[in-house]
Amino acid sequence: MEFNNIINRACLGAVAGLSALVSLASCTGTIDIEGSLDPSVLENSTTLHGYLKVLDNPRLKVMDLRTEPVEIRLQAALNMKHSAIASFSFEAAADESLVAAYNQSHTTDFKVLPAENFSLEDNGDISIAPGDMESYEFNLTVNPEGLLQGETYLLPVKTVSRTPEVSVAASDTLKYFMFKALGAVPSTAKASGIVSIAYIEVNGFNPLNAGEWTLSSSGKQFFDIVNIFAANIKFDEATGRVYLSLNPNVQAILDGRDKYIKPLQDKGMKVCLTILPDHDGVGFANLTDADIRTFAAELKAVVETYGLDGVDFDDEYAEYTNYDRPGFVEPSSAPYCRLCYEVKRIMPDKLCTVYFIGSVTEGFLSDIEGMEPGDFIDYSYYAQYGSWNTSYTYIKGMDKNQWGPYSWDMNDSGDEWMMTDRVRSDGYGVQVCYDLRSVDDPNVSAGKYQNILNIISRDIYDEEVVHSGINHHKDW
Repeated sequence: MEFNNIINRACLGAVAGLSALVSLASCTGTIDIEGSLDPSVLENSTTLHGYLKVLDNPRLKVMDLRTEPVEIRLQAALNMKHSAIASFSFEAAADESLVAAYNQSHTTDFKVLPAENFSLEDNGDISIAPGDMESYEFNLTVNPEGLLQGETYLLPVKTVSRTPEVSVAASDTLKYFMFKALGAVPSTAKASGIVSIAYIEVNGFNPLNAGEWTLSSSGKQFFDIVNIFAANIKFDEATGRVYLSLNPNVQAILDGRDKYIKPLQDKGMKVCLTILPDHDGVGFANLTDADIRTFAAELKAVVETYGLDGVDFDDEYAEYTNYDRPGFVEPSSAPYCRLCYEVKRIMPDKLCTVYFIGSVTEGFLSDIEGMEPGDFIDYSYYAQYGSWNTSYTYIKGMDKNQWGPYSWDMNDSGDEWMMTDRVRSDGYGVQVCYDLRSVDDPNVSAGKYQNILNIISRDIYDEEVVHSGINHHKDW
């Protein structure tokens, strides 16, 4: 809403960037401030609000359910102190209508979590003591018994204030908890919380090699995510629009998912498809909104058809300035960011990851539909191998534990300069290993992979690695 905001001249020194207000009642004299200012920002700074605080999963990303019940720590919270008791009712319900509304909005088909599979401590009746801003911790317990393996379930939770002085903002009234039923599939999660990602160049190498590396003590898989490198976003000369292209090697891996993908997933790893421009003037950074929706839907179709766990974007080789493509927008990070948002909107239970190269380096700095980019991008990682970079702040809302500051090329000439110890000590959460092959590949010197992965694993997991002795070659 456009309007002139009239703020007392004497108060301007106390208003920092219009983000805080002092009392205006005693001020005299006015000044007009031109432009747009959302009045709800000012209202929210002075209105007492309550909300549900999710301690273990604040971004409400999909949570894996295996064979044991999961407890999620919650709190009732206020945006400012209150002099009296603030009481809330948190209402978790197997509400088919709310789940149907979510599915319609996100073009998903998730199931409602049955009532017998969850419980809220104290029935969700929680109070905050006078002068406090948070309640004691209470648990949402989810039991996976009877859930269908591979299905995603939703649990809507409403926040209702029972204290007249405390309101609940519209954005905080309803939260959706999302759960993926995995059954007996093992977890690859390690105590440090750091996620290891393997890129496999499937034009020449078999992705199954990523599943032959385990940790020496825990026995867990070393790699958490395997990226199939790569499919392409391409320009269709006949239609003038973009489409997803799968070269024969990528197509062979996808068609052979039971042989090349499912064995990795059965070991607990996530398998994603990397998408790459292809030297024809189009990419993620110059798509129209219509192209973004169409291309995201095409990605979803491929992910669901082949049972993948998400998509990975790599904005290289588009050659935006070398072609005159009518109907496309001026290349910038804005369309790229919106593409990531749209992919996450229609695939909220899948991974969306970004290789930090190309247009993303301009920054994803604006919210989209009320979400920060760090909410809809799961992980991002620096693309210059053997170099250190902390540009996660270029993706608004991204935390350090979503960022990989130091990627490693598995076939680099040396490993004596590795800095993976800092990944853990500095609080980062991702380690990338690019171009993993079989250990008996003629271009991989004897013992090289063992040495590299031992260094990495000792730094980030306090264990060494073990290779199974099994090597997989290209057989398609």
